[in-house]
Amino acid sequence: MTATFQQRVRPLLLGGDRSLADLAVGTAAVAVAARYLAVLFVNAPGYGVPVAPGPLTVASTAVVAAAAVTVAVTDADPAAGVGLLFVGVFGLLSVVSSAVALPAAAAVVLGTATVAAVSGRRLDPVSAAASALLVAALSVGLASGVGGWTGLRPAASTAALLGVAATPAFAATDWRSLSTADWGAILGGVAAFAVVLAVGRAVPFVTGAVTLTGSGVVGTSLPVVALAAAGAVTTASAASRTRRWTLLAGVALVAFAGVPASLPRALPFALGVAALTRGEGQP
Repeated sequence: MTATFQQRVRPLLLGGDRSLADLAVGTAAVAVAARYLAVLFVNAPGYGVPVAPGPLTVASTAVVAAAAVTVAVTDADPAAGVGLLFVGVFGLLSVVSSAVALPAAAAVVLGTATVAAVSGRRLDPVSAAASALLVAALSVGLASGVGGWTGLRPAASTAALLGVAATPAFAATDWRSLSTADWGAILGGVAAFAVVLAVGRAVPFVTGAVTLTGSGVVGTSLPVVALAAAGAVTTASAASRTRRWTLLAGVALVAFAGVPASLPRALPFALGVAALTRGEGQP
């Protein structure tokens, strides 16, 4: 049924051109980043934003879900399209009613796992391992939040941050050759690690507040947070320098989504995983 739906809708969407899907993913990344910054400013003493975080969260979730549907109907692989369609449709339903939270969580996990499995056929072993880690983080995160297993929250936070730290795997062109490494991006990641570590030790309360309110991180050590920052900066820098915008949008989605313990965080995290695996190795 989904394959037939794709065949009928794709010609209406610029013939299934990837540019529309890339635009949708980029728009979703901007929406999630805006929500992240708004939440930080709302909770910062002496600051305020004109839009309340609640409505902004609903709006960004709807944008992400719509982006997932757009990518689904333009994807050339029917199996990946089915997975993303589950993510998008159930994401939209979760915006309308909280009663579908549990089935939506299951659909997001299964849909993302399907996309990762389909993409795994063309990923190198390092990228495939990073993809599996991200899917595991999504699963544990939703189990700790929507599933009600709150004891898993520290593990979910650590897994999500380690998944972000592993995103440079998708930016690398050849893991066997140091001569092709993007040393500028790597040095940027090392600098980000050092800065986060130094700031975290100097002002631990502020750092903890930022990671909790902005990313939903609970019970994770500072070095893990610094590793996540290093991975995100490395991937974003490499993507920008090589003009791989899908890769840039993907790392922005998983980084700004935070710990995927709720559907508003899990949906961008899932779309980010799809963008990273779908755009790996492409210019």
